[in-house]
Amino acid sequence: MICPHCGHSNLDGLDTCEECLQDLRTLDVAVHTGDGIQVHLLEGKVGQIPYDRLVTVGPADALGRAISQIQASSIGQALVLDRGKLVGILTERDLLQKVAGRDQNLDLLLVRDVMTSNPEAVSPMDPIGTVINRMSVGGYRHVPIVDEGKPVGILSAKAVANYILSHRDFEF
Repeated sequence: MICPHCGHSNLDGLDTCEECLQDLRTLDVAVHTGDGIQVHLLEGKVGQIPYDRLVTVGPADALGRAISQIQASSIGQALVLDRGKLVGILTERDLLQKVAGRDQNLDLLLVRDVMTSNPEAVSPMDPIGTVINRMSVGGYRHVPIVDEGKPVGILSAKAVANYILSHRDFEF
């Protein structure tokens, strides 16, 4: 979508212009023809995609303990909850960028010191296109799924791709 204020070319579906931050919500609504991949992206819901089971840790947990939980789950990330509320996500990327190669005692570091705070989340009722847009624009490989304020799962880019490819009633 082209921003009428500054002319910047934005991805369709963005709420604000990436360049000038003007509101784009009222300008364009995606329209589809009722066939192909557009149906899956615009009408399919996030909750239809099989998502990873939930691994949770607390912000005050020792990082060493959190890493053990992530390793035991074979998932690669954990949602950080404080009194049941999503406050962060701890991913392999966080660990590689903020911890790997440093001589630190993992039992003295806390999850809050390494996690990504306030991650973007989606609802099970959001269109699949919404999560794809958030992953693309934000550079995320995992997005938490929150239903009525409660985290229920985490969606990976791989799961989204597999879902779309499993519904091959479209041509590339």
